[in-house]
Amino acid sequence: SHVKMSSTSPVYPLMVTISGVRGIAGKSFTPAVINAYISAFAQLQRTKGSTIVVGRDSRVSGPWVTPIVHGILLAMGYNVVDVGIVPTPTVQFIVMQKKAAGGIVITSSHNPIEWNGLKFIENDGLFLSPEGCEEMFQIADSGKFDYTSPQDLGVVENYPSAIEDHINAVLALPCIDTAQVASRKYKVCLDTVNGAGGPIMKQLLEKFGCTVIALNNEPNGKFAHTPEPIPENLGQLCEAVKEHKADFGVATDPDVDRCVFIDETGNPIGEEYTLALSVEFWLGVCGKRGVICKNLSSSKANDDIAKKYGCVCEKAAVGEINVAQKMVQTKAVIGGEGNGGVMLPDVHIGRDAPVALALVISLLARHEGSLKSLKASLPQWSIVKMKVNAAGINAEEVIEKVRGDWQPKAVVSTIDGVHIETDEWWVHLRKSNTEPIIRVIAEAQTEARATEIATQFMAE
Repeated sequence: SHVKMSSTSPVYPLMVTISGVRGIAGKSFTPAVINAYISAFAQLQRTKGSTIVVGRDSRVSGPWVTPIVHGILLAMGYNVVDVGIVPTPTVQFIVMQKKAAGGIVITSSHNPIEWNGLKFIENDGLFLSPEGCEEMFQIADSGKFDYTSPQDLGVVENYPSAIEDHINAVLALPCIDTAQVASRKYKVCLDTVNGAGGPIMKQLLEKFGCTVIALNNEPNGKFAHTPEPIPENLGQLCEAVKEHKADFGVATDPDVDRCVFIDETGNPIGEEYTLALSVEFWLGVCGKRGVICKNLSSSKANDDIAKKYGCVCEKAAVGEINVAQKMVQTKAVIGGEGNGGVMLPDVHIGRDAPVALALVISLLARHEGSLKSLKASLPQWSIVKMKVNAAGINAEEVIEKVRGDWQPKAVVSTIDGVHIETDEWWVHLRKSNTEPIIRVIAEAQTEARATEIATQFMAE
C-alpha cells in the first residue's frame, strides 16, 4: 500500500494513501497539491464519461477548496455536478445514480479541524482501487497534465436533492418499515459534531417517527469535540441521553460514513456493534443469505452471527476499498468495518451511516426490549484498540518478528500487517493508512483479557 508523507515539513504532514489525500489546509494541503491530484484523477477517468460529481463535508476550509476543484475539472473538459455539503456515501451514491465518470469528496474524514483532503470515487461508486490510486499518484508526480481546449469547456450544475435521493434509497430497502418503527415513538439524541451529517441523519430519524434532540447539528465545520466518534469524544451525547431519558443516542463522524450508538443508560454500545446489529437485521430479520465481509480489525461477533445463519464471514485488509473489492468479488450481501461503517450493496458498496441507522433502528423496533438488551442478545466480544508512535521504529521488522514467533502457534494472516487468531482471542498489528502510527487491536470475551493481549503485543 502506497503511504507517503509527501510534505517536507513534519509539522504539516501531507498523507497520500489509498484513503486519498489529506493534509493541513493552507499548509501542506495547498492549491498546488489540489491541482496535481485533481488533474491526475480527471486525466485517469477521461475514458469513463464526461461528468464528475463533487461534494464536501462541512470543514471550514471547504469554501476555498471547492472552487479550485471545480475550475480544474472544467479545465479538464468535464461537467461538474456539485451536490454541496453532503455525506461521503451520498457522493458515492450519486456517482452511481448519475452514471458519472467519477466523484470527488472534499473531506478529511474524522481528522481534526485544521485538516482537509480529497477522496476519489471510481465510476462504479466504489473508491478508487489501490491500482487506480497508484496510477493517479504517478500522473500527479509527473506534473504532465493534458488540459482541454476552451471550446470543450464543461459547466457546473448544482444538484440540491442528493440527500433526499439518498434517504429515499435507504427507505426503499426491503424490510424497512417506517410505520412499524414510528409506532415505537423513539426519542433519540443525535450528535453529528457539526459535520456534514446533521441534515440527513435528522431527516432520516424523523422519517422513522422519532423525536430528535440534536446536538452539534449545524454543518458549519466547527467541530464541537474531537471528531472521531469513539467513547472518549462522546461524553456530551452520553449525558444528553441520560438527561432527556432518550431511548438511544446516535453519533456520526464529519463525513458520515461511520455511525455509533449509545444505549438508554448513556453507555456507548461500542462501534463494533453497529455492523454486528446490521448483520443480525439483514440475515435474521430480512432473511438474506450470502457472504458477509469485514476488515481484519473487526469483531468476531460478525463471524458468530454469520455462522448462526449458515453464512461465511470473509476478511479483507483495512481500508474501505479493500472491503468493497472483496464484497464485489464474493457477491457479499452485507459488509463493513468495525469502526461503525456498514456497507450494503442494495444502496451502494461504501460505508454509510444513514444505512447503518436504518438497519439498527429497524432491528431495535422488532426487539421487545431496549438497545442495551438488544446488544446483550448478540455474541459478546470486547475489543481494545491501542497505538504505538511509529517514529524511529521499523514497523515492517517488528511485524515480521511477531509473525515468525506466532506462525506455529495460531492462525496467522499477513494480508495486512499481521493478524493472529485463536479460539479465545485475536490481535492485529498494522501500520496506519492515515497516521504515522502502528495500531495494535485485540479482541477477547472480556475487556480485561483483550487489554492483557494488546499490552502483551505492545511490549513486543
